Amino acid sequence: MSRLSQLTRPFSGPWGWLVLAVVLQFMANGRWIIPQATWLAPIGWLVYLERSRTLRAMAVAFALFLLVQFVVWRPIIPAPGVLYYLIAGIYAVVYFSPFALHRALAVRLAGLRATLVFPTAWVGIEFIFHRWITPYGSWFSLAYTQTDFLPLLQLAAITGVAGISFLITWFAAVVAWSLDPERTGVQRRRAAFVYGFAFLCVVVFGQVRLGGQVSDGEPVRVAGIVPSPELMAELEAALAPVRRGESVTDSELAEIASTAGRLNDDLFARTLREARAGARLVAWSETAGRVMQNDEGELLERASQVAMAERVDLVLAYGVWIPDGQPPFQNKVVAVSASGDVAWHYQKANPIVGAESSFTAAGDGVVRRLDTEYGAVGAVICHDLDFAPLLRQANRNEIGLIVGPAADWPAITPLHADMAILRSIESGFSLLRPTSSGRSIVTDTRGRTLAAIDYADDAMVAHVRAVPVNTLYGAIGDLFAWLCLGSLVVLGGMVVVERRR
Repeated sequence: MSRLSQLTRPFSGPWGWLVLAVVLQFMANGRWIIPQATWLAPIGWLVYLERSRTLRAMAVAFALFLLVQFVVWRPIIPAPGVLYYLIAGIYAVVYFSPFALHRALAVRLAGLRATLVFPTAWVGIEFIFHRWITPYGSWFSLAYTQTDFLPLLQLAAITGVAGISFLITWFAAVVAWSLDPERTGVQRRRAAFVYGFAFLCVVVFGQVRLGGQVSDGEPVRVAGIVPSPELMAELEAALAPVRRGESVTDSELAEIASTAGRLNDDLFARTLREARAGARLVAWSETAGRVMQNDEGELLERASQVAMAERVDLVLAYGVWIPDGQPPFQNKVVAVSASGDVAWHYQKANPIVGAESSFTAAGDGVVRRLDTEYGAVGAVICHDLDFAPLLRQANRNEIGLIVGPAADWPAITPLHADMAILRSIESGFSLLRPTSSGRSIVTDTRGRTLAAIDYADDAMVAHVRAVPVNTLYGAIGDLFAWLCLGSLVVLGGMVVVERRR
């Protein structure tokens, strides 16, 4: 008996692999991520499906896969009741499809070609789903489970998250293929060499990239500010009737305006403190400030005076309430230069469908540029950072620092901050992400964390360069994902030709 056979003897039948797959899947993505489980869980599913070649086995596997998705995404997807199960169910169907395609095609292909079905199917289906179907951007990508493995993440500068997902799923396919008892030792060694060489090239590239010069330019002090939790809680309590769709009296409007005024006063006091401590740029977290539409001009005039007096650039994130508007709320960022000029307004391009879209107007999705003495600065808002194509504008416009004000909740902390790190690597910018009720981070163009605070109640400070780095992904976009999609079609064509023969 071979050593491999001895090691896998407890899993000689299909059911042991199914149990292993289910257990690992709970930790592969979602609430309880263990990065190693992301690599190992697909192996169990693939081996089970290869050894149980019936529709009943496929149905059992899907039912269990669906059950796991219902559990691991429960507090993360912000949808109530039946809607949550509908959304999680759609994601389960999408991400089980690569397993089904592998089962249908790979067994009919000879050699290492069989190992390419699963990764190309995963990347191709995910690409179509993220780009044209789901309104939630790139959530669920396997790349976001590997943010502690920085050399691997550097692959995103070439392929985007697709390359990382490919490497993870190809590993599973190669291992599952090698575990087939009919494989010879020579075949297994050849498979290990091919995959190992590809993996080594990726890691070496990542290490070289991490060891290279980050960029020219001197680092500058930046500060990210979140609002006072006490004042924000007081304001949210006053706004509760508005969120319920109830009419409000003049006295209630006056109370809301008064509370919002005290919140803004506190934010400006913190801004002044950071500017006088040496910050060249100060940014607020998502909707940190609040203002009625009629009072927005006064808020911006105050910001201009602070910027000009302190010689500091401001990137102010605040919400504008339009009592009679349809929709009644604007989630925006305004850049005010050190000269006191209002450079541009940016409105959140991707309000969360279901949670925000009913009361928040979507912006035009154009990332503006603020030229400063230390580099070019742009901004997007929270969920916008989940959309890689939107952030490619930073690469095209040579923006070196993206400010991404955010507001999270405990269930998506730190996952949502980890997701944002991939955008900085893909498009070659540093990231300042001040976040209320979550993880605030500052990263460089390689995704290295320069500062991080969980559940900050005041300010986060870091020194960062605002000089862009050109990336291949910034130039060619999702070409790798398109190649995977094309390769899947070719592999399917090979199966058709072989069957006809």
